[in-house]
Amino acid sequence: MKQCYMRFPEGKKKAFTISYDDNITQDERLIHKMEEYNIKGTFNIIPGWFSKEEDGIPEDETYINVTQEKALSIYDNPLVEVANHGFDHQKSTSLPTVQLMDDIVACRKMLEEMYQRLVTGYAYPYGLYNEKMIQILEEAGISFARTVQSTYHFYLPDNWLVLNPTCHHADPKLMDLTEQFLNATAEDDSLMFYVWGHTFEFDRENNWHIVDDLFQKVANHPDIWYATNGEICDYHKKFQKLIFSANGKKVYNPTDSTIWLEVDNIPMSINSGEIKNL
Repeated sequence: MKQCYMRFPEGKKKAFTISYDDNITQDERLIHKMEEYNIKGTFNIIPGWFSKEEDGIPEDETYINVTQEKALSIYDNPLVEVANHGFDHQKSTSLPTVQLMDDIVACRKMLEEMYQRLVTGYAYPYGLYNEKMIQILEEAGISFARTVQSTYHFYLPDNWLVLNPTCHHADPKLMDLTEQFLNATAEDDSLMFYVWGHTFEFDRENNWHIVDDLFQKVANHPDIWYATNGEICDYHKKFQKLIFSANGKKVYNPTDSTIWLEVDNIPMSINSGEIKNL
């Protein structure tokens, strides 16, 4: 039987994505950096924490949530995906099921109304989750949910509702991991490098140089797909829907997207609705 592996769009073997939480004012500066380097990412929003227009800004405060008006402006960007971080950032392991469901659905409804798009991503508040929470997310129509547990590797998750990032942006291993990712050959499984954080941390730690150091290193590589969390999740799930013949010589693509494979070291695409000989 032929050796067959998933590849990202255009046959690429690697994907890079970022994720930032809590709708902080410094998100705007990061998004400008994303535009400069053409990096895509996901911002996890807490609508209940939007600042009020009349709120004053305390002197020397680095953690300030954006207003709803500002959120509409800065996150409505082709490089940005908005995702759910709970309407009020509830601790998911200590609340009744009905309260958790309400927090998730209320956030999803408000973000979908604000941005006029489906919002099916999530980041666990405080990084807390359990089996009950995973079930609630499934029932609420969430397709992926990020934890805060670093893997220090580049493999795609077995379960997208337990999406562990590669590392935090301030991790001492960040640049070593960047080198490992860039030099990886991806002989079999396709790879994903996933960095997360909060943008207020750059001001608090005075280390905005991390963004330029990382983006300069990882941007503009022809073998890397720069995508949001949701784009990578959606693509992977569509690959899993491909139907292969019992002898492995044909494949049918029932999805609405073109999917790329590498078959015996040869990249090929399978269009939506196509049955293809391998």
